[in-house]
Parts: sequence; structure tokens; C-alpha cells
Amino acid sequence: MKDAIGLLNRIEAANVLDAATGRGDFITILKQHLKSYIQIIGIDASEKSVDQAQKRFPENDVEIYRMDLEALDFDDDSFDLVTIANSLHHIEHLDRVFAELLRVLKPGGRLLVQEMYRDGEQTEPQITHIMMHHWLASIDRRFGVYHQETYTREQIQAIFAKLGLNQVEQVDFYLPVDNPKAASNCENLKRNCVETFKRLESLTDAEELLDEGKRLVERINSVGCAGACSLLLSGIKKECINQGV
Repeated sequence: MKDAIGLLNRIEAANVLDAATGRGDFITILKQHLKSYIQIIGIDASEKSVDQAQKRFPENDVEIYRMDLEALDFDDDSFDLVTIANSLHHIEHLDRVFAELLRVLKPGGRLLVQEMYRDGEQTEPQITHIMMHHWLASIDRRFGVYHQETYTREQIQAIFAKLGLNQVEQVDFYLPVDNPKAASNCENLKRNCVETFKRLESLTDAEELLDEGKRLVERINSVGCAGACSLLLSGIKKECINQGV
């Protein structure tokens, strides 16, 4: 985690865009560790998430808007830093979204992508997190919501490599947890399972998903939960070169 914080501490960016901001979890991290920002704008397609984030950040230096990630309502070259965290698996057309994110990023500006991955050396509590995510993703798909399983580390690297950025850096990290079975660490997950069971009542032939959820609750009680390992990837948008005609 220290290396990820160190990377954030080195970034100088006045105007920041956080795409797919959700409730604003990554904005909280940016506010803690960016040293020179003036304004952070968070955008999300979900009205519920935007409402939650707006209530979470009443400060003047944070603005939250509902917006389509494939059609951003910003001018070209508007931001010094563009971030997107833990959201790639929710995005059906990654090429369109990244085209827009790079369009609004200034030449010489930085793109920052953070995404959890499912492979590598994960502890048993981290595997609980991955299993939970895969279960919820499979349920979302039953309801017609685009939600893919967690990517592998190599898949995330390949997505980022296609963007053609300069000065690429990457950091592997995870959030250490002292007691994976502590109530403070597990109660929200178990509550999420109970709420999801109610959601499954509207589906036919959901017995297998219900059984999987019950096994997840048993696993949370047995081994606990901790955040899976993540990649933090950083790259610089190439400077434009004006060529005479």
C-alpha cells in the first residue's frame, strides 16, 4: 500500500476527473493523498450513486455529476488527471469509454486506473472477496446488468497497454486487515448477502444462486474477508505534435 500512496503523492494535478465514481470511495483517497489539486469532479451513470456521492462531499472542491461515460460533457484537454477505480468490470464498451477519458485528458496529463484482480497469491479472506464479487456479478447478469467477473492481473495490464500511454508505471497493493473475521469487516458483506437473497426472490430457478450465497455467508463466518489484491496503473498522455500542411 505504501508504494501506491507514494505514487499518488508524486502526482501534481490541479483539475481531476474521477470516472465511474460510485459513492466516491476513490475521491476520498485522492483528497487524502494528492497534494496540489484544486478541484475534483466525479461522474457516474447511476442516479443513486451520484446522490450518495453528492451528500458525501458537500465541499466546494468536489463536484459530482450524472453522466454517460461514453459521451462526456467536457471539452477536449480539460483535466490534468483522469482516474477510474474498480470499475472496468462494469463497463461493456471499454474502448469507447477510454477514448472519451483520453479525449478530456490534457496532453502530458496522467491517466490512473485501479482494478482488483482474481489471480496471484491471495489469502483465504481475499478469496472470499473475489468469490463474493463473482456471485454478485452473476446475479446482476441474470437481471440484464452488465457485470463481468474479476479480471486477471494480465488482462488488466493488456487493457492498459492498448492505450498507448508514455511513462507507464504499475503498483500491486492490497489493504491490510488485522482481523478478517472482525464484525466491522464482515457485517456489511453479510448484510449485502441478505439483501441479495431478497432480490433473488423475484427470479425463477434461483436455487443454485441462493445456495452459493448461503455458502458465502458460512465462509465469511469461517475465514472472514479482506480486499483482493489490486493493480494501480499510471500513464502519461502523449503530447500533441503540430505538423504543417
